[in-house]
Amino acid sequence: MFQEIKDRLKKFEQDHEVYVDAQDAKSYWMATARIPRKQESHHWARRYISGRNEEGNVLIFSDPDIMETYSLENWGTMKSFEDFVDKALAAILGDKEESDQKPEGGCGTGCD
Repeated sequence: MFQEIKDRLKKFEQDHEVYVDAQDAKSYWMATARIPRKQESHHWARRYISGRNEEGNVLIFSDPDIMETYSLENWGTMKSFEDFVDKALAAILGDKEESDQKPEGGCGTGCD
């Protein structure tokens, strides 16, 4: 199943021009997305963290390099890492579309 998820992430990257990584750690699941901004030298990024026993609650970090600022959402039932990845990819697309609607701007101190 892990190879299937890696293939899905690779296709998502190619289709949507988003760098995405997902990890299934023992106690949590994590997905990180970075979107290059066309006219700027930095990127837009999000990190999503949840786990099997979190009842659908997901921490969302708007800047993965600054972990103090986050929001909390409930994505509903997620019984597996694959469920989490599916919902994370949908959230990434939604966040990307929202980001694309906003004027170009800074991403905070986490920019390279």
